[in-house]
Amino acid sequence: MKNILFINEPGLYFDKDEFIACLPEIDGEDELLKELSAVLKFPGYFGHNWNAVYDCLCDFHWIEKKGVVLVHNIMPMLTEEKLKAYIEVLHDATKSWGIDEAHYFKVIFSVKSMPFLEYILMNLK
Repeated sequence: MKNILFINEPGLYFDKDEFIACLPEIDGEDELLKELSAVLKFPGYFGHNWNAVYDCLCDFHWIEKKGVVLVHNIMPMLTEEKLKAYIEVLHDATKSWGIDEAHYFKVIFSVKSMPFLEYILMNLK
C-alpha cells in the first residue's frame, strides 16, 4: 500500500515535481468516470469503464511529469460494489508501476477514510 496514502488534508497536498489531479465531490459511477477522465486528462479513446480506467492509470504517456497523483478530498459516493471495484482498480494500477519506469502513480485519501479503505484493500480477491 505504499502508493496509496492517507493524509489529514488531502486538498493541501502539493509537490511541484508531480502532476496532481484532485477529484471533486463525486456522486455515482458515471460522474466518477467523467471526472477521472477530466482531471487526469485521459486520451480521447478512453472507454468510460473500469478496464479503460485501469489501462489509462497504467500508461500516462500524455503526462510529462514523472509523478502522477490522484487526490480524493472526499470519498466518492458509490454503491459498495462499485466502490470496491474502484479501489481495486486503483490498488492494481499503483502496483503495476515499477521503480525504473517513466512514471509512478500515487493515490491520496483522507485519514478519515483509512479504516474503511484498509478493510477493502485487505479483502481484495
